[in-house]
Amino acid sequence: MDIKSLQYFLEVAREENITRAAQKLCIAQPPLSRQLQKLEEELGVQLLIRGKRRVQLTEEGVFLKQQAEEIIALMERTKYQLGMVKSSTYGTVSIAVTESCGAGVMCSLIRKFHEIYPGIHFQILAGSGDEVNQRLEQNLADIGIMREPFDMETYDREFLKSEPWLAVMGKETPLARETGKTVPLSRLGGEDLIIPARLPIQEEINSWFNDAAQERNIFCVYNSPAAIIPLVESGAAVAICPESVKSFAGGRRLVFKPIVEPRKDSRLYLVKKRRQMMPLAAQLFWEFARN
Repeated sequence: MDIKSLQYFLEVAREENITRAAQKLCIAQPPLSRQLQKLEEELGVQLLIRGKRRVQLTEEGVFLKQQAEEIIALMERTKYQLGMVKSSTYGTVSIAVTESCGAGVMCSLIRKFHEIYPGIHFQILAGSGDEVNQRLEQNLADIGIMREPFDMETYDREFLKSEPWLAVMGKETPLARETGKTVPLSRLGGEDLIIPARLPIQEEINSWFNDAAQERNIFCVYNSPAAIIPLVESGAAVAICPESVKSFAGGRRLVFKPIVEPRKDSRLYLVKKRRQMMPLAAQLFWEFARN
């Protein structure tokens, strides 16, 4: 299996027709058909269901299409970055972030860096915490912003900021109307709770209640804070979110109270894979951030 065979397969998958794919690839149909058959024989699976008018992907074909798209994207990005190694003052830095700790935490840093190196541009890739980790592992991003806890042995890291965990609730709920700008952890024991879906953070939040010998009712988990804001606003449950959530939910009918007794904080880090050779532009940004 080589890059060319993956490119041929992707074109057929997109066109759903071998003849049209051959025309786009500027090759004859028989060689393309033979290439696809050879790929199936090499992998030992059927990738396409061939009909008279169109072809359909099998389950294995759908999986290969997803993987091939990532491989081709990585190849193209690598070629582009290699074309820029003549000068580290040109190129693109890819940063993977989550919605709750997006590139906003580095606004000042990125702005200052861009003033010094205007030829270097940024690509911000948003996703869940697991997607950030996946992009870094697959070398689809140079740098990530990650929230503790995560595997400290896997990444080089630089501390960015610490922020409190908040209880986020609808303005009309009884908890929101209680006096005080904070909420004790013990008070959340009787509430339906919505917490982050990322497993290490779930385990951390559960440990809070275990340490305090408190019951908890996890009503729902989320990988996107924006997706559960209307649910919280309606009064259906109380969400546990980092303070960054206020940057895009502050205008809603919500109340934000830091969790105390004990206070709970979240630490954010700029990370890169340990012992990874990065493009020069990304390495330049990493050193700039560290200093």
